[in-house]
Amino acid sequence: MARIFSKMSFSAILVFVILASRPALASLEGERITHLFEKQADSVVLIAVSQKNHQENKLGSGFVVSEDGLIVTNAHLVSQADQIVVKLRNNRAYRNVRIIGADAEKDIALLKVNAQGLKAVKLGNSKKVEIGQRVVTIGNPLGLESTVSDGLISSVREGEPGFKIFQTSVPLSQGSSGGPLFDLKGKVVGITTASLLKGQNLNFAIPINYVKPLLRRVRRETAQVKGSARHSHKESARRNIPRSTTPLAWEESIAAKFYTVQTGDTLYGVAKKFEQSVEQLQNWNRLTSPTLRVGQRLRVRE
Repeated sequence: MARIFSKMSFSAILVFVILASRPALASLEGERITHLFEKQADSVVLIAVSQKNHQENKLGSGFVVSEDGLIVTNAHLVSQADQIVVKLRNNRAYRNVRIIGADAEKDIALLKVNAQGLKAVKLGNSKKVEIGQRVVTIGNPLGLESTVSDGLISSVREGEPGFKIFQTSVPLSQGSSGGPLFDLKGKVVGITTASLLKGQNLNFAIPINYVKPLLRRVRRETAQVKGSARHSHKESARRNIPRSTTPLAWEESIAAKFYTVQTGDTLYGVAKKFEQSVEQLQNWNRLTSPTLRVGQRLRVRE
Protein backbone atom coordinates (compact mmCIF):
# COMPACT_ATOMS: atom_id res chain seq x y z
CA MET A 1 0.00 0.00 0.00
CA ALA A 2 2.84 2.39 0.85
CA ARG A 3 4.38 1.83 -2.59
CA ILE A 4 1.03 2.38 -4.33
CA PHE A 5 0.42 5.55 -2.30
CA SER A 6 3.93 6.77 -3.11
CA LYS A 7 3.40 6.24 -6.86
CA MET A 8 -0.01 7.91 -6.79
CA SER A 9 1.38 10.87 -4.86
CA PHE A 10 4.22 11.30 -7.34
CA SER A 11 1.80 11.20 -10.28
CA ALA A 12 -0.49 13.71 -8.61
CA ILE A 13 2.42 16.03 -7.90
CA LEU A 14 3.60 15.77 -11.53
CA VAL A 15 0.12 16.62 -12.86
CA PHE A 16 -0.12 19.53 -10.44
CA VAL A 17 3.26 20.90 -11.58
CA ILE A 18 2.27 20.67 -15.25
CA LEU A 19 -1.10 22.35 -14.70
CA ALA A 20 0.43 25.01 -12.50
CA SER A 21 3.08 25.81 -15.13
CA ARG A 22 0.53 26.54 -17.87
CA PRO A 23 -0.82 29.77 -16.33
CA ALA A 24 2.78 30.83 -15.69
CA LEU A 25 3.67 30.30 -19.37
CA ALA A 26 0.53 32.13 -20.48
CA SER A 27 1.40 35.00 -18.14
CA LEU A 28 4.94 35.14 -19.55
CA GLU A 29 3.62 35.28 -23.14
CA GLY A 30 1.17 38.00 -22.10
CA GLU A 31 4.03 40.05 -20.67
CA ARG A 32 6.00 39.57 -23.90
CA ILE A 33 3.08 40.81 -26.00
CA THR A 34 2.56 43.80 -23.70
CA HIS A 35 6.26 44.67 -23.95
CA LEU A 36 6.18 44.13 -27.72
CA PHE A 37 3.25 46.50 -28.12
CA GLU A 38 4.93 49.20 -26.01
CA LYS A 39 8.08 49.02 -28.14
CA GLN A 40 6.59 48.57 -31.61
CA ALA A 41 3.23 50.39 -31.72
CA ASP A 42 4.82 53.74 -32.69
CA SER A 43 6.25 52.11 -35.85
CA VAL A 44 2.80 51.13 -37.15
CA VAL A 45 0.88 53.67 -39.27
CA LEU A 46 -2.67 54.17 -40.46
CA ILE A 47 -2.97 54.58 -44.25
CA ALA A 48 -5.98 56.33 -45.79
CA VAL A 49 -6.40 56.08 -49.57
CA SER A 50 -8.82 58.10 -51.69
CA GLN A 51 -9.78 57.08 -55.23
CA LYS A 52 -11.82 58.72 -57.96
CA ASN A 53 -15.49 57.69 -58.01
CA HIS A 54 -15.23 56.32 -54.45
CA GLN A 55 -17.07 58.21 -51.74
CA GLU A 56 -15.28 56.56 -48.81
CA ASN A 57 -11.55 56.28 -48.18
CA LYS A 58 -9.92 52.87 -48.07
CA LEU A 59 -8.15 52.28 -44.77
CA GLY A 60 -5.16 50.07 -44.17
CA SER A 61 -1.99 49.68 -42.18
CA GLY A 62 1.73 49.94 -42.76
CA PHE A 63 4.97 49.99 -40.81
CA VAL A 64 8.09 52.15 -40.79
CA VAL A 65 11.31 50.44 -41.92
CA SER A 66 13.66 53.45 -41.87
CA GLU A 67 13.82 56.51 -39.68
CA ASP A 68 13.76 58.79 -42.77
CA GLY A 69 10.21 57.76 -43.70
CA LEU A 70 10.26 54.51 -45.69
CA ILE A 71 7.05 52.54 -45.08
CA VAL A 72 5.98 49.02 -46.12
CA THR A 73 2.34 48.18 -46.94
CA ASN A 74 0.25 46.16 -49.43
CA ALA A 75 0.26 47.07 -53.13
CA HIS A 76 -3.49 46.38 -53.46
CA LEU A 77 -4.16 49.12 -50.91
CA VAL A 78 -2.39 51.94 -52.78
CA SER A 79 -2.10 50.87 -56.43
CA GLN A 80 -5.15 52.86 -57.61
CA ALA A 81 -4.73 55.78 -55.19
CA ASP A 82 -5.41 59.39 -56.14
CA GLN A 83 -4.21 60.52 -52.74
CA ILE A 84 -2.49 58.74 -49.86
CA VAL A 85 -2.37 59.97 -46.26
CA VAL A 86 -0.12 58.36 -43.67
CA LYS A 87 -0.96 58.94 -40.01
CA LEU A 88 1.35 58.12 -37.11
CA ARG A 89 0.24 56.96 -33.69
CA ASN A 90 1.00 60.43 -32.30
CA ASN A 91 -1.63 61.82 -34.75
CA ARG A 92 0.94 63.46 -37.04
CA ALA A 93 -0.20 63.06 -40.65
CA TYR A 94 1.72 63.17 -43.95
CA ARG A 95 -0.09 64.01 -47.18
CA ASN A 96 2.88 64.24 -49.53
CA VAL A 97 3.24 60.47 -49.81
CA ARG A 98 5.11 58.85 -52.71
CA ILE A 99 5.03 55.26 -53.93
CA ILE A 100 8.69 54.56 -54.57
CA GLY A 101 8.60 50.82 -55.19
CA ALA A 102 6.12 48.00 -55.63
CA ASP A 103 5.80 44.31 -56.45
CA ALA A 104 2.20 43.72 -57.50
CA GLU A 105 2.61 39.93 -57.77
CA LYS A 106 3.69 39.68 -54.13
CA ASP A 107 1.33 42.52 -53.06
CA ILE A 108 4.11 44.69 -51.62
CA ALA A 109 4.47 48.48 -51.86
CA LEU A 110 7.03 50.92 -50.44
CA LEU A 111 5.89 54.42 -49.52
CA LYS A 112 8.03 57.45 -48.69
CA VAL A 113 7.16 60.42 -46.50
CA ASN A 114 9.39 63.41 -45.85
CA ALA A 115 10.35 62.76 -42.25
CA GLN A 116 13.30 62.18 -39.95
CA GLY A 117 13.63 60.40 -36.65
CA LEU A 118 10.75 57.96 -37.11
CA LYS A 119 10.81 54.75 -35.10
CA ALA A 120 11.52 51.80 -37.39
CA VAL A 121 10.86 48.10 -36.89
CA LYS A 122 13.48 45.36 -37.15
CA LEU A 123 13.01 42.77 -39.87
CA GLY A 124 13.28 39.10 -39.01
CA ASN A 125 13.93 36.04 -41.17
CA SER A 126 10.69 34.49 -42.42
CA LYS A 127 12.53 31.30 -43.41
CA LYS A 128 12.87 30.50 -39.71
CA VAL A 129 9.13 30.79 -39.02
CA GLU A 130 7.61 27.49 -37.91
CA ILE A 131 4.07 26.11 -37.99
CA GLY A 132 2.53 26.51 -34.54
CA GLN A 133 4.69 29.51 -33.70
CA ARG A 134 2.90 32.34 -31.86
CA VAL A 135 2.79 35.66 -33.73
CA VAL A 136 1.38 39.12 -33.02
CA THR A 137 0.06 41.90 -35.23
CA ILE A 138 -0.58 45.59 -34.62
CA GLY A 139 -2.91 47.29 -37.08
CA ASN A 140 -6.03 49.33 -37.69
CA PRO A 141 -8.97 46.95 -38.29
CA LEU A 142 -12.02 48.96 -39.38
CA GLY A 143 -10.03 52.09 -38.49
CA LEU A 144 -9.62 51.07 -34.83
CA GLU A 145 -6.06 52.30 -34.49
CA SER A 146 -3.24 50.48 -32.69
CA THR A 147 -5.16 47.22 -32.22
CA VAL A 148 -3.00 44.32 -31.06
CA SER A 149 -3.95 40.68 -31.76
CA ASP A 150 -2.14 37.39 -31.48
CA GLY A 151 -2.43 33.88 -32.86
CA LEU A 152 -0.45 31.07 -34.46
CA ILE A 153 1.18 30.29 -37.77
CA SER A 154 -1.44 27.76 -38.87
CA SER A 155 0.34 26.64 -42.03
CA VAL A 156 2.72 27.67 -44.80
CA ARG A 157 0.86 27.53 -48.11
CA GLU A 158 2.17 27.34 -51.66
CA GLY A 159 0.90 30.12 -53.91
CA GLU A 160 2.29 30.88 -57.35
CA PRO A 161 5.39 28.87 -58.31
CA GLY A 162 8.18 29.86 -55.94
CA PHE A 163 5.86 31.94 -53.75
CA LYS A 164 4.77 30.95 -50.23
CA ILE A 165 2.30 32.59 -47.88
CA PHE A 166 1.65 32.21 -44.16
CA GLN A 167 -1.79 31.08 -43.00
CA THR A 168 -2.40 32.48 -39.51
CA SER A 169 -5.06 32.40 -36.80
CA VAL A 170 -4.41 36.07 -35.98
CA PRO A 171 -7.79 37.86 -36.44
CA LEU A 172 -7.73 40.28 -39.39
CA SER A 173 -10.36 42.69 -40.69
CA GLN A 174 -10.60 45.40 -43.33
CA GLY A 175 -8.00 47.96 -42.33
CA SER A 176 -5.48 45.32 -41.21
CA SER A 177 -3.98 44.99 -44.70
CA GLY A 178 -0.32 46.00 -44.85
CA GLY A 179 0.35 45.69 -41.13
CA PRO A 180 3.34 43.96 -39.52
CA LEU A 181 3.28 40.37 -38.27
CA PHE A 182 5.75 40.08 -35.36
CA ASP A 183 7.39 37.11 -33.70
CA LEU A 184 7.59 37.24 -29.91
CA LYS A 185 11.08 38.76 -30.14
CA GLY A 186 9.53 41.84 -31.73
CA LYS A 187 10.88 41.29 -35.26
CA VAL A 188 8.64 41.52 -38.32
CA VAL A 189 8.29 38.16 -40.05
CA GLY A 190 5.34 38.94 -42.32
CA ILE A 191 2.88 41.48 -43.76
CA THR A 192 -0.80 40.90 -42.98
CA THR A 193 -2.60 40.89 -46.30
CA ALA A 194 -5.93 39.03 -46.50
CA SER A 195 -8.72 37.21 -44.71
CA LEU A 196 -10.93 34.50 -46.20
CA LEU A 197 -14.50 35.73 -45.70
CA LYS A 198 -16.10 32.32 -46.25
CA GLY A 199 -13.97 30.71 -43.55
CA GLN A 200 -13.69 31.30 -39.84
CA ASN A 201 -10.42 32.94 -38.81
CA LEU A 202 -8.56 32.00 -41.99
CA ASN A 203 -6.04 34.79 -42.49
CA PHE A 204 -2.88 35.23 -44.51
CA ALA A 205 0.41 37.11 -44.39
CA ILE A 206 3.27 37.62 -46.85
CA PRO A 207 6.70 36.45 -45.62
CA ILE A 208 8.91 39.46 -44.89
CA ASN A 209 11.86 38.06 -46.87
CA TYR A 210 10.00 38.95 -50.09
CA VAL A 211 10.27 42.62 -49.11
CA LYS A 212 14.04 42.66 -48.67
CA PRO A 213 15.10 42.60 -52.38
CA LEU A 214 12.72 45.50 -53.12
CA LEU A 215 14.10 47.44 -50.16
CA ARG A 216 17.68 46.88 -51.33
CA ARG A 217 16.83 47.98 -54.88
CA VAL A 218 15.06 51.15 -53.74
CA ARG A 219 17.89 52.07 -51.37
CA ARG A 220 20.47 51.42 -54.10
CA GLU A 221 18.59 53.58 -56.61
CA THR A 222 18.13 56.34 -54.04
CA ALA A 223 21.86 56.30 -53.28
CA GLN A 224 22.65 56.48 -57.01
CA VAL A 225 20.31 59.45 -57.49
CA LYS A 226 21.86 61.28 -54.53
CA GLY A 227 25.38 60.45 -55.72
CA SER A 228 24.66 61.65 -59.26
CA ALA A 229 23.06 64.83 -57.93
CA ARG A 230 26.12 65.57 -55.77
CA HIS A 231 28.40 64.96 -58.76
CA SER A 232 26.26 67.30 -60.88
CA HIS A 233 26.42 70.00 -58.21
CA LYS A 234 30.22 69.79 -58.22
CA GLU A 235 30.38 69.97 -62.01
CA SER A 236 28.01 72.94 -62.09
CA ALA A 237 30.07 74.76 -59.50
CA ARG A 238 33.19 74.38 -61.65
CA ARG A 239 31.25 75.70 -64.67
CA ASN A 240 29.53 78.46 -62.66
CA ILE A 241 26.12 77.00 -63.44
CA PRO A 242 23.41 77.96 -60.89
CA ARG A 243 22.77 75.03 -58.51
CA SER A 244 19.00 75.24 -58.98
CA THR A 245 19.30 74.17 -62.61
CA THR A 246 21.55 71.18 -61.95
CA PRO A 247 19.03 68.41 -61.11
CA LEU A 248 17.00 69.13 -64.25
CA ALA A 249 20.18 69.20 -66.35
CA TRP A 250 21.19 65.83 -64.92
CA GLU A 251 17.74 64.33 -65.54
CA GLU A 252 17.67 65.59 -69.11
CA SER A 253 21.03 63.96 -69.78
CA ILE A 254 19.36 60.55 -69.37
CA ALA A 255 17.93 59.01 -72.53
CA ALA A 256 14.18 59.63 -72.26
CA LYS A 257 10.96 60.14 -74.19
CA PHE A 258 7.49 61.38 -73.37
CA TYR A 259 4.38 59.33 -72.65
CA THR A 260 0.81 60.67 -72.61
CA VAL A 261 -1.28 59.40 -69.69
CA GLN A 262 -4.28 57.29 -70.76
CA THR A 263 -7.55 56.50 -68.94
CA GLY A 264 -6.86 53.95 -66.20
CA ASP A 265 -3.13 54.65 -65.98
CA THR A 266 -1.53 54.65 -62.54
CA LEU A 267 1.88 55.85 -61.47
CA TYR A 268 2.99 52.31 -60.68
CA GLY A 269 1.60 50.96 -63.95
CA VAL A 270 3.45 53.54 -66.07
CA ALA A 271 6.69 52.94 -64.16
CA LYS A 272 6.39 49.18 -64.68
CA LYS A 273 5.56 49.63 -68.38
CA PHE A 274 8.80 51.53 -68.99
CA GLU A 275 10.89 49.36 -66.62
CA GLN A 276 11.84 52.08 -64.18
CA SER A 277 11.17 52.73 -60.50
CA VAL A 278 8.26 54.85 -59.30
CA GLU A 279 10.75 57.14 -57.56
CA GLN A 280 12.63 57.78 -60.82
CA LEU A 281 9.36 58.59 -62.59
CA GLN A 282 8.38 61.00 -59.82
CA ASN A 283 11.81 62.65 -59.76
CA TRP A 284 12.00 63.06 -63.55
CA ASN A 285 8.56 64.69 -63.65
CA ARG A 286 8.70 66.46 -60.27
CA LEU A 287 5.47 64.78 -59.18
CA THR A 288 4.35 65.55 -55.64
CA SER A 289 1.42 63.10 -55.54
CA PRO A 290 0.58 59.71 -57.10
CA THR A 291 -2.38 61.20 -59.00
CA LEU A 292 -2.11 61.22 -62.81
CA ARG A 293 -4.33 63.21 -65.18
CA VAL A 294 -5.52 61.87 -68.51
CA GLY A 295 -3.53 63.69 -71.22
CA GLN A 296 -0.66 64.51 -68.88
CA ARG A 297 2.80 64.17 -70.50
CA LEU A 298 5.40 62.23 -68.54
CA ARG A 299 9.11 61.92 -69.17
CA VAL A 300 9.88 58.19 -69.19
CA ARG A 301 12.83 55.96 -69.89
CA GLU A 302 13.73 55.46 -73.56
